[in-house]
Amino acid sequence: MSKPNFLYWYYNQGVHELLEIWKNFLFFSWRHFSIAELFKTLIYPWRRDVTVQNWRGLHPFRTFELVFENIVSRILGAAVRLTVICAGIAVFLFVLIAGLIINFLWISAPFAILILLTYAAKGVINPLGASGFILGWIIFSICCYCRNTEIPLTEMEFDKFLKRKVFERICGRLGIISKRFPKEILGNEKLLDDFLQVQGLTRKDYLHIVQWELAREQRKNDSKKFWRQENLKRIKPIGMQWRYGYTVNLDRYCNDLSRGDWTEYKTTDIAGRDDEYEVLKLVLQRPDQNCALIVGNPGVGKKTLIHSLAHKINSAEEIEFENTRIMLIDLGHAISDASNRGVDVENFLRMLFYEASYAGNVILVIEHLEQFLGNNSSAFRPDISSVLTEFLNIPSFQVIATSTLKEYHNLVEKQEQITKYFEVIEMREPSEDETMTILFSSLEKYESKRVLFTYKALKEIISGSGKYNWGFPLPERALDLTMDVLMFWEKKSDEQFVSEKTVADYLTLKTGVQHGEVENVERKKLLNLETMLHRQVIGQEEAISQVSEALRRTRSGIGNSKKPVGSFLFLGPTGVGKTETAKALAKTYFGDESRMTRLDMSEFQMPNSIDRLLGSSQLNQQGRLITQVKDNPYSLILLDEIEKAYPEILDIFLQILDEGFVTDAFGEKINFANTMIIATSNAGAALIKKMVEQNNPAEEIKQAVIDYAIDNNIFRTEFLNRFDGVIFFRPLTDNELMSVVRLQLRKLASRVAKEKNIEITFSDGIIENIIRKGYNPIFGARSLNRYIEDTIEGIIAKKIISGEAKNGEKISISL
Repeated sequence: MSKPNFLYWYYNQGVHELLEIWKNFLFFSWRHFSIAELFKTLIYPWRRDVTVQNWRGLHPFRTFELVFENIVSRILGAAVRLTVICAGIAVFLFVLIAGLIINFLWISAPFAILILLTYAAKGVINPLGASGFILGWIIFSICCYCRNTEIPLTEMEFDKFLKRKVFERICGRLGIISKRFPKEILGNEKLLDDFLQVQGLTRKDYLHIVQWELAREQRKNDSKKFWRQENLKRIKPIGMQWRYGYTVNLDRYCNDLSRGDWTEYKTTDIAGRDDEYEVLKLVLQRPDQNCALIVGNPGVGKKTLIHSLAHKINSAEEIEFENTRIMLIDLGHAISDASNRGVDVENFLRMLFYEASYAGNVILVIEHLEQFLGNNSSAFRPDISSVLTEFLNIPSFQVIATSTLKEYHNLVEKQEQITKYFEVIEMREPSEDETMTILFSSLEKYESKRVLFTYKALKEIISGSGKYNWGFPLPERALDLTMDVLMFWEKKSDEQFVSEKTVADYLTLKTGVQHGEVENVERKKLLNLETMLHRQVIGQEEAISQVSEALRRTRSGIGNSKKPVGSFLFLGPTGVGKTETAKALAKTYFGDESRMTRLDMSEFQMPNSIDRLLGSSQLNQQGRLITQVKDNPYSLILLDEIEKAYPEILDIFLQILDEGFVTDAFGEKINFANTMIIATSNAGAALIKKMVEQNNPAEEIKQAVIDYAIDNNIFRTEFLNRFDGVIFFRPLTDNELMSVVRLQLRKLASRVAKEKNIEITFSDGIIENIIRKGYNPIFGARSLNRYIEDTIEGIIAKKIISGEAKNGEKISISL
C-alpha cells in the first residue's frame, strides 16, 4: 500500500483530519465546562445542601430559617454555576475562532506561501522572516502528512513490518528472537504450518498471538493521540458532581473508584465475563429493584467485574452511568470505628446508608455480604440485615454485593427479606482461551518493554494450574501460578524467556513429582520401573508389570488427566506383598514412602463413617480422607481391606475413580487427579487357600475370587470396572520366601549399622531356619517379619545390652 500524493492528501485527508480535531475540541470545551448540565441545574441547591421540615405544628421562626437557608443555598449554587458557564462559553468561543483561523490558514497556506515568495523577491517584505514562516509551515505539514498517512500494521509490507517492535514481541511469544525467525514463511501458508508444528503450536495459537500483539500496539498508538475524542472524554468535566449530595462521613470508609483505581484490578480484562457485565449494567439501570448480588467462588472474577465497570465509567465509555460513583465500603472498619467511639452501630450505619441514598449518584459495593448477615455475624461484624432492609426499597440506594456460592446457598438464601431486593448474577469460570487473554492483560505491567512469557509457557500454566492449584477456579489459579513461575525464572533460570520448561521445572520443584518433557535420567527410570520395584517387592511379576505400565501412560501424557494417576485393586491372601507394593510405588513415583496415606477401612464400617471420611458440616469437622488429600495432593492413598467398609463408602470411591473428584460436606470439590489410589482386599481368603493347595493357576484363582466377591455382594461389577486394574497377588513360592527373608535381614543389618555402628553377618542356613520356624501360610510374609522381629532382633538386643556387641564391632547371628 503506497502513500497518497502530498497535495491530494493536503486538501482531502489533511482538511478532514483538521476539521475532525476542531470538532473534538469544540465538543470537549462544551463538555468539560458542563455548560448544558449547569444551565439545566442553574437554580438547583448547592450539592443538595437543603434542609427539610422535621417538626410538627406551626413554628414561624423555624420556617423562616428553613426558607432562608434554602434560598441562600440556591443563590450560591447559581453564582458558582454562572461563573463556570461564562468561563466555558469564553473557552468555547476561543476554540471556535481559533479553529476558523487555523482552518483558513491551512487551506490558504499554499497560496499565502506563493504570495510571500513574490513579495520577498520584490523586497517588499523581509526575506528572512518569510523564509522562516515558509520553512516552519512546510516542516509542520510534512510531519502531519507522515503521521496521518502511516500505513496500518495489518496492511504493511513484510520487510517494513519485520523492523517494527511488535514483530519482536510476536517472536518472543513464539519463544525465539526476531533474528532467528524464518522470514520466508510469511505469506506461505504451508511453510507457516510446518514452522508452527515444529514449535508445538497451532494456527489458532499463532493467530491469537498476532491479533493480541497488533491490538496492543494499536491501543498504545491511539493513546498518544490526545486530540482524539475518546482520549479527550477521559478528562473529568467541571461541575458534574454539583447536583449531587455530599458524602462526608461515607468517604472515610470507602474507596471511591470514580476518583481513581490504584488496586491490582485497575488493568484487568473482563474477558470471559461479558455476559455477566451486560446483566450487571441492565440491573443497575432499572428504576427500582436495582441492586445486584454477584455470586461466585473466590478467584473467579467478582472484583474484576466491579472494577471494570468503574474503569469504564471513569473513561466515559458508559454514558448511561455518567457521574456515577462506585464506592467500595469497608463495613468492618466502619463498625469497629463506631464501637470504639461508643456509638450505636445500627444508627451509625443508618447515617452512612442515608448519605449514600441522598447523594443520588452512589453505588455501594459490599464485599462478602454473607459475613454481615444472620448466624455468620459476630461481635465485630453484627447482623446488619435490619438496617439494610430499611434502605433497600429506596430506588436511590443501590448496592452491588458479593458472596461465594457456598455462603450464598447456606446463608444468604435464608435471608429472604434481603435477597428479594437483589438480582443474583452467578459468575461462571472462564474458558482456557479466555484465561489466556486475561493472562495477556495481567502481564502487561511486567511485559511493557519486552515479552517475558512464551505462548506455550502460558498454555502450560493454564493446564498445569488445574492440577497444581485445583482448589481455586480460573483465572485465579493461573494468575497465581504465573506470578510464582515469574519469580522462579528471575532467580533460578538463565533462559531468555519463561518457557514451558521453566513452568515444568517450577512445578517439579514445588510438588516433588516430575513435570514436562521426560529427560534422560527419568526416561531410564521409567523404562526400568519393574526392576526398581522388584528391589523392594519379591515376585508378583504381573502386579509389578501392570502398575509400571500405568505409571508410564500417565507420565507420557496419554492417560486421562481428570482421573487419578492410577487406581488398582489388589486381591490376594495376607502377607504376599500388596502393602509392600504400594510403599514401593509411593517411593518410586512420589519420591518417598511418606507420600503414602493408609486408611484402614475396617474403621469405617458404620453409617457415620461417611462423615468421618468426608467431614461433617453440622459438627464443623473435616473428614480424614479430605484432610489427607488437601495436605498431600500428590500422594498414594492406600485403602486397606476395602471390603470391610460401609457399602455407601464404596459409592463415594466409585465417583472418585470415575470422575477424579468428590464433594466434601462443606460443598467444596476435592480433586484426586494427582493421587494414586490402591485398594487391598482379602476377600475369598478361604477360597484362595483351598485353590492354592490344589495348585490351581493364578489366573483361575483371580477369576474365582472376583466371581466370589460379586456373587456374595462384596463388590459390585461397576465398582471393579472403575479400577485401572484388578490384580491378584498369588502366594509366594519357596524361593520367593527366601528372597523375602534375605531382603528383611539386609534391611535389619543396614539399620543396626546406621544406628549402632555394629556390623552384622548371618550364619549359613539361617534363612532356611527362619522359614521353617517362622512361616505360617495363613499370614504369609508377615509371619516371617514377625519372627525376625521377635527372634533375630531379640538376639541382637541381648548382645548389645550384655556388652558382647560394641560400637564399631562385627558380630555374627545364627539360630
